[in-house]
This record gives sequence, structure tokens and C-alpha cells, in this order.
Amino acid sequence: MKLAQIKGYITSTAKHPSLHGWRLLIAQPIDQDGTADGDPQVVLDHLGAAIHQCVLITSDGSEARKLVGDELSPARWSVLGIVDPERSLAT
Repeated sequence: MKLAQIKGYITSTAKHPSLHGWRLLIAQPIDQDGTADGDPQVVLDHLGAAIHQCVLITSDGSEARKLVGDELSPARWSVLGIVDPERSLAT
């Protein structure tokens, strides 16, 4: 589980069938100070996170695959929770 900031949305004309209908976002993992901590990740979002919001993301691929309902899905990262709006970082 990592703290991350949502940087943008992903639009795709070709993707794995298990990802159809799911919101895909770009999440930049950050440390407690808001500094980038690793590479940006593509995450599944079922909670409605917005750009610049702080979120908790998880790399538990089995849970992401359960979320989309396909054990063969390439899904790995997903939004686990949205952090208090007071914590959101505006850049």
C-alpha cells in the first residue's frame, strides 16, 4: 500500500477485455512530504478519485483481478481509498 497523487486519466482504444468500463488513472506514488517516490502507475479506480487528490493505492494484483472479475486480467494496481481532501496536494 502506498500514498499517491492522481496525475491524470488514461484513455485507451485497445485494452484487455477485463478493463472495459473501468476508469484507469495515472497515480504518482509519493512520500509523506509529497515528493515523488518511484515511477507513476496505472491504477483501476472504482472510488471516483479526481486529479490532484491523494489516494492510497495497492499493488495486490489478486484483489485487482477480483475487482474486475477476471482471474486472467493484467490488472495489478488499484485505488484502495481516497485520503482526506485537506491532505490533497495541488500542483
